[in-house]
Amino acid sequence: MKPFLFRAATRLVAGILVLGSVMAGNVALAITAPDEVVRTASNELQSDISKNYAKYQSDKGAFYSMVDTRILEYFDTQYIAQLILARNWQSATPDQRKRFEVAFKNMLIRSYADALLQYHDSVKAEIKPAQMAADATKATVNSNLIRKDGPPVPLAFDMRLKDNAWKVYDIKVENISLVTNFRSQVAAQVKTSSLDAVITKLESGQQVVAPVKAGGSAGSP
Repeated sequence: MKPFLFRAATRLVAGILVLGSVMAGNVALAITAPDEVVRTASNELQSDISKNYAKYQSDKGAFYSMVDTRILEYFDTQYIAQLILARNWQSATPDQRKRFEVAFKNMLIRSYADALLQYHDSVKAEIKPAQMAADATKATVNSNLIRKDGPPVPLAFDMRLKDNAWKVYDIKVENISLVTNFRSQVAAQVKTSSLDAVITKLESGQQVVAPVKAGGSAGSP
């Protein structure tokens, strides 16, 4: 798949990191539907970066800090870490679990944040209504990434209801699950070394796993 498709896909992958800003301001008694959260937050994302683009370009630390805050607000990072580690989660100590959760989150920021900043105004998200039962605790929000220079890129956000808020725990780019992709890579790394060695690599900024790209494979843009 051509590099521009990967760049566009990673833009929205990184883009939903800021969805928490919408949920933090939701004081209604009814829980906001997951597709409405995604739709409103996508608009908020583009507005925020447009207003602060020059600042973020000159101060990447401020930009990364903003992204980090949104992840903590909106992504279920503990559940993501648990899904990726799979059976290794059971044997991990509480300290290892937390270290992996934080280190993996930071790796995602390093992998996707720059693409978010660079391509924030080049694509538009078309969010589809979520189909789910009234008492559902999990939902998938499907969307298309509309581009001016190519066909739409399908993305899906797997979400679950936690503490009365919908949080993302997986993203599928062209039906390729980020969690599944990362799980297999982390498992292979743990098998050849150890969980603690993998965590240490992540903490040192090494690219232990390759970001998923459109077209069904992992790698750099």
